[in-house]
Amino acid sequence: MTDRNAFTQKLLLDSGIEKGMRVLDVGCGNGEVSFLLQELMEGTGEIIGIDSNEAAIAAAKNMADEKQLTNVQFIVMNIEDVSGTLGTFDRIVGRRILMYLPDPLQAIKALAKVLDEEGCMIFQESDATGSGSQSETFPLHTMAQQWVWQTVVHEKGNSHIGTEMYTLFKKAGLQVKSVRAEPVLQTAETGSDLGWLLGVMRERIVAAGVSESELARMTDAALSKEMANSQAIFIRDMNFGICVSN
Repeated sequence: MTDRNAFTQKLLLDSGIEKGMRVLDVGCGNGEVSFLLQELMEGTGEIIGIDSNEAAIAAAKNMADEKQLTNVQFIVMNIEDVSGTLGTFDRIVGRRILMYLPDPLQAIKALAKVLDEEGCMIFQESDATGSGSQSETFPLHTMAQQWVWQTVVHEKGNSHIGTEMYTLFKKAGLQVKSVRAEPVLQTAETGSDLGWLLGVMRERIVAAGVSESELARMTDAALSKEMANSQAIFIRDMNFGICVSN
């Protein structure tokens, strides 16, 4: 299956991430990106992950303890409280967080205040652009993909934040250094992660209006069979990335 961190790693390396840097991971969740940063920086520097979800932060702390990491810490904190409390950072990173913020422009402006003069912000977001365009070849995959985006919209998330990032960062007065977009392609050889994703999001998808009986039909076996029979490429997602500076 496609490495879910491959695109993120490209963005970080292109931004010039180096050993010894001080990095803020915004909306860090369970710490997946923070731990990727820790590996890329070879255990040096300082990484601070913030998230408003206490359960997610607790899980991230437990993982850091298990890994015996001393240069990574996780804090329950809202983005608007960052300024004046944590100092400045060489890099500020965020993955799939802007799409859920009620005012992403103000959040970006708040983060810019704690970005070092020579620093960069790197954000990655997904986008629903093209979703549903393969319904003839992949009816089950397309339906599952649409349920995911339906849930994002139900939760007041922005399903087109990827294509809107450039405008947001320009409005915030930041200098765009680079932009990147890349489709996540899945085939019979790579397999599909949609069954896994539906399982992770199950309660949220039901709350968005999809019935349990509909979800029950969307099994890994059914998805795998459709993928094998199609002899085609499924565009699972579109990743968008941006790197900006003050």
